[in-house]
Amino acid sequence: MHFSTQAPPPGPGCCNHARLITTLSGHHGPIAALAFSPDRCLLASCDRDGPARIWAIASQRPGERSVIRTPGERFQAVVFSPNSRTVALGSGTESGLVWVFDVSDRTPKEIALLRGAKGSVNALVFSADGKTIAGGGDDATIRLWEPAPGGRGEPRALLLGHARPIRALAFAPDGRSLASAAADTTVRVWTIHRIRCSERAVLPHPGEVTSLAFSPDGNSLMTACRDSIIRIWDLTAIPPRVQSEWKDPTGARFVLLTSDGNILVSAGGGSRVVHWDFRTRRIMAEWQLPHAVEVVTLTHDGRYLASGEADGSIELLRVAEKRT
Repeated sequence: MHFSTQAPPPGPGCCNHARLITTLSGHHGPIAALAFSPDRCLLASCDRDGPARIWAIASQRPGERSVIRTPGERFQAVVFSPNSRTVALGSGTESGLVWVFDVSDRTPKEIALLRGAKGSVNALVFSADGKTIAGGGDDATIRLWEPAPGGRGEPRALLLGHARPIRALAFAPDGRSLASAAADTTVRVWTIHRIRCSERAVLPHPGEVTSLAFSPDGNSLMTACRDSIIRIWDLTAIPPRVQSEWKDPTGARFVLLTSDGNILVSAGGGSRVVHWDFRTRRIMAEWQLPHAVEVVTLTHDGRYLASGEADGSIELLRVAEKRT
C-alpha cells in the first residue's frame, strides 16, 4: 500500500512545548555532532574547531565530565557503543582517523586507533553487539573495523559503491545488514558477513538523505530526505520498494524508531519534534522547540533531545512524556 505524502492530521497532543532542562557550555566553535549514551547517562559532543566533550546528564545538575583532545585534530562524528562505556570519534581533517575511547571513568582512556579513511569521517555506527564499527566520510568508502586494544586498526572490509561523501549509517539490529546514505542521493543496503560483504540494493531518492533507522525486525528502513519526506522501505521485497511516504512538517534531518517499534520520532530542520504512531502512520504529538535546530540527537526512547548551536552551546530538552 502506498500512502499519500500529505501530512496526516495531528493527534490531540500537538501543542506541547519542549521543556528546557539545561544549557551546556564549554565548546568555542559550532557543534558538529552529538550522541547520547544508550543508558541516557552521558552525552558526547564535538565542535568544528576543538576537542570533544563528555557530559554527565543523569544528575540533578548536568555538567562536563571530561574533555578529549588529540593534537592537531578536530572531530566530525561521534557515537556510543551499545554498552555506553565506549565512544568512537571520527576525524574532521584529512587524517581520516577514528579514535575509540573508554569513557566509563572520568578520565577517558584511548583503547584503539582506526586507520584507512582518507579525509573527514562524517558518520560512525556500532553494531548491536558492539564488536564492529562502520565508518564513512569524504572518500565515499565505508569501512568496517573490529577495534581491539593493541590492534593495528586496519579495516576488515571496504564497501564501495557510493560516488560522493557518506552522510549517515545504520546497522540492522541483527548486524547482518548495514544501510548507508551519501551526497549522491542514494541509500545503499549492504549484506554484512564474516567472510564477504556485498551490496544488496540501491534506494534512489530525489535529494540527500540525512538520517536512517531500521525497524526492530530489520525488515523496514526509514529514510529522512531533504525533500521533507520520510520514506518507509520494505526490505523484504525484491527489489526493496517504498511502502509509505510521510510528509514531515519539520523537514526532518533526524529520525529514530523506539526499540519497541511503536513510535517514530523526527526532528531537525525546523522548530518542532514530531512523534508518529508507526502502525497507523498518524501524528501522535508535536513538541514546539524554542527555535529551529539543525544538529540534533535523541535518546533511544525519544524523550530527550540535544541541540547543538552555532555558538558552541548545547541545549538539552524534554520532548515527550514518560512512556507508559
